[in-house]
Amino acid sequence: MSQPKIERSLGQKVFRVLSGFEIAVVCFILLFLLTFFGTWEQQYLGLYQAIDKYFDIDSLFVVPRNEHDKIIFLPLPGTYWVIVVLSINMFCGGIVRMRKGWRTAAVLVSHFAILFMLVAGAVSSIAKKEGLMMVYQGEKSDYAQSYHSSDIEVFAYDEKGDRTAPTVISSGELEPLRNEDTLHVDLPEFPFELEVTGYLGASSMALAKNDPERAKNHKVIDGYFIHEVERSTTQEENMPGCYVTVSKGDEVYELMLSNLNPQPISFVIDGTRYGMLLTRKLWPMPFEVELNKTVGDYYPGTRKARWFQSDVTKVTDGNREDYEIIMNHPMRHGGFTLYQARWDKPQGRPFSGFAIVRNPSDRWPEWAFYISTAALFTHFLTMLSLYIMRSTRKSSKAVS
Repeated sequence: MSQPKIERSLGQKVFRVLSGFEIAVVCFILLFLLTFFGTWEQQYLGLYQAIDKYFDIDSLFVVPRNEHDKIIFLPLPGTYWVIVVLSINMFCGGIVRMRKGWRTAAVLVSHFAILFMLVAGAVSSIAKKEGLMMVYQGEKSDYAQSYHSSDIEVFAYDEKGDRTAPTVISSGELEPLRNEDTLHVDLPEFPFELEVTGYLGASSMALAKNDPERAKNHKVIDGYFIHEVERSTTQEENMPGCYVTVSKGDEVYELMLSNLNPQPISFVIDGTRYGMLLTRKLWPMPFEVELNKTVGDYYPGTRKARWFQSDVTKVTDGNREDYEIIMNHPMRHGGFTLYQARWDKPQGRPFSGFAIVRNPSDRWPEWAFYISTAALFTHFLTMLSLYIMRSTRKSSKAVS
């Protein structure tokens, strides 16, 4: 007599789909394609742009293109969202749906660890911050600069000639601009209006008299103009530039800002001197780093690092702690990690560049790896022991 067919509810059908192997297989195929095309485009887009295109949370869909901007494959879902679907699939199929018992306990723990690793990647994608701190030997610093993003700082000078706290026009407002776009900025704390025009993500400065033909097609200010250059695949090498118009009534100032000019541009409105600067986004640190000594060495005939080392003192609220930062041996403090990233000795004055990373999930993948390895090793030993015991019993019965 045939068993009556059990009708599943809509919720059970949805759960069956979410936990099925079919979704896992599709996700792994998509991840392979996304990794392949992301790596392919990295060679001419650059690492930062490729990661932003393929792995950012805002990338719902991506279209793989070649160096000539021609489509080379069908649109693919963004990597971040493929991993979200894979995580849901692993939770439903590898944890909720999985048989529970002492024989599967280790496998269950390893699934938890792998899921934890995927969550760590999501947290890193959203919350991770990176910057670079440059310190000369014998000096100290308490801030880092962004590798990729630049802000416009607007400030006044006090009676002593010192800068007041700046108002920042963030990179988030500037980077979406195209050369022909105009950004109107509301600055209620200042007695003037401000417009940003001609923003270029990769630019260079030139003297008009040295390049008169090109200068005809650009705005020239104080004998200089900015022009677009080919974007570097290394994002930190791209130097943004723009023009700024400051106005109050009949008073109008045309300014040119560039990352290539480290000095602020000043102007006077109603007898008060103001300044403006296009600079890498600053990232204040909750501690100071004093560089006591730094040494380095490159492989002969190259600029490939063989050995970098820095002896530093971290100062926090008057407390001093000495650290030794070596390549692949960073300093960790309060959620911050300082890596030895650069070293040089221009004109006999050594300096160190520390890559500073703040990532809440920095150690999570490492913990997940240890837990998963231990769980799978335990499962392997358990299954091996059961197999040996069954084989021994069969041999005993055969003999008797």
